[in-house]
Formats: sequence, structure tokens, C-alpha cells
Amino acid sequence: MKNRSASLKLATVVLGSAMFLGACSNPFNSLADEINSWMNSDDSAQEESTEEETTEEAAEETAEETTEEETSEDTSGTDGWETSDEGQSEGTDSGSESEETEVQPKDYSGLMGEGEETTLESGTHEVGEDIPEGRYVITADTGIGHIFINNDEDTTVLSTTLNGEEEAEDYGSGKVIAFLEEGQSIEIDGLENVNFSPHETGEVSELFTGMWVAGEDFPAGVYEITAEDGSQFGTLETYTHPDRIKARYSLGDSEYGGMSSFVTSFEEGDIVLLRNYPSVTISQKD
Repeated sequence: MKNRSASLKLATVVLGSAMFLGACSNPFNSLADEINSWMNSDDSAQEESTEEETTEEAAEETAEETTEEETSEDTSGTDGWETSDEGQSEGTDSGSESEETEVQPKDYSGLMGEGEETTLESGTHEVGEDIPEGRYVITADTGIGHIFINNDEDTTVLSTTLNGEEEAEDYGSGKVIAFLEEGQSIEIDGLENVNFSPHETGEVSELFTGMWVAGEDFPAGVYEITAEDGSQFGTLETYTHPDRIKARYSLGDSEYGGMSSFVTSFEEGDIVLLRNYPSVTISQKD
């Protein structure tokens, strides 16, 4: 557009100058001067326009560079915060994994000596509805089956094979001791009738399958544990809460990773759980 304007101006000058040639003493010089004047004016305008465009482009580039730098800084800052958050999150997770959540010891003292004689059939039964809370010794009249005691979160607290057959006494356990709390459920599988008898607490030197409490059933201290039946396999676990097992020992033939005797210590309030093993004897060390 600028070149076209310059051409039109030049043509106008030429035509106008031709009309006044006769009046001019030096027409060609005047014409040349006017043409040069117009050309210089156009060139100056073009140069000024070019300089303005160059200045504007430079300003735009500078603005773009500034924006890019700011964006880069903003992004860099954002990345830094994300990394910090992730690090903090991972640190928190790591901390929660390394530091055990404080759990209060399980207290069964309120169930000691509680309960009523009850017989339950095969199926699922609710503690507090089908049988009162308490501490029970569980036996079967006949047959071999399974007992599952689950808490209100449907987590199994105790499971074992219950044996009511004298001829098959090497399989499972003839009796089980357990604490039953309201909200728990009892699942009986493969047995017609199961008897629940309240347990009278007293000091014992033999533990059969189930749950025992140091300081209630025997004094706290250091004990030698003897598992005499080498034909069966089971475990002895110690904990203050079912979610916090302190120790676990395998019982049975040493050729298969079991132990027939070992020494361990029990603190006041420790719960000792004998699983899938008929009985062990405990002897306190001096």
C-alpha cells in the first residue's frame, strides 16, 4: 500500500509539473527537486514506518520473552511445590508405616467368669442374641467340624477344628477356650451340636487350644513351653491386641520347622493364643 501511494504521488507531481513547464525558468531542475522532495518524504515515511514496525516487533519479542520467562518461573515454582508436596506426602506415609499406630491393649477382664450354658447347632449365631457374652470352653458331642469366631468387622478372631470323636483324637482339638463379645458371630460348620460352658478362671499349667491371658490364667514371667504331641502342627502367638502380634512360634516336628520346646516371656495382660494344637504345658523359670 505504501509503494502504491508513493507511485500515485509521483504521477501527480509529474502531471502537475508538466502543466507549469512553460512558466518555470528551469523546469527540469524544479521538477527534479519536487520529485526528489516527494521521494525523500516517502523514503523517510517508509523508514519511520519500518523503524516503528521494528520497534513494535522488538517490543513484542521482549514482551514474549518476558512472558516466557515469567511462565517458566511460574512453572518452575509450581513444579517445586509439587515435589515438595509429594515429598511431604511420601514422608508422612513413610512415617505412618514406620511408626506403629498406638493401639490400646485388649482387655478381657470384664468377660472373666461370665456366660451361660448354651448349645448351638450348625450355622451362624450372634453373640448377645443366641448366646450371652462371656468366656467359654467349647466342645462337641460327636463329629469333626470347624468353628469360626468373627468380629463385627467380619474379621476372624479365632478359627479351629473341633473334634468330638474319641477315636480320632489326633485330629483337631477336643476343646477350645474363647472370649465371646457382643457383636461377634459364631459359625459352626460340620457339627450338629456344639456346647458352650462358662470357664471358671484359675491358675493353670496346661494350655489347650484357644485364648489365655497372662496375669489371669498364670503369672507373668519367663516360661518354658513344651509341646509333646509331635504328630500335630500348630502355632502359639502372643499379643496385647489382635492387630499387634508380639511373637509367633511353630509347634510340631522339628523336621518340618516346628519346635517341641522353647523359652519365652509373658508380660501382664499378654494374650496367648494356641492355634490348631491340642495342648502345651508351661513351666515358669526361676
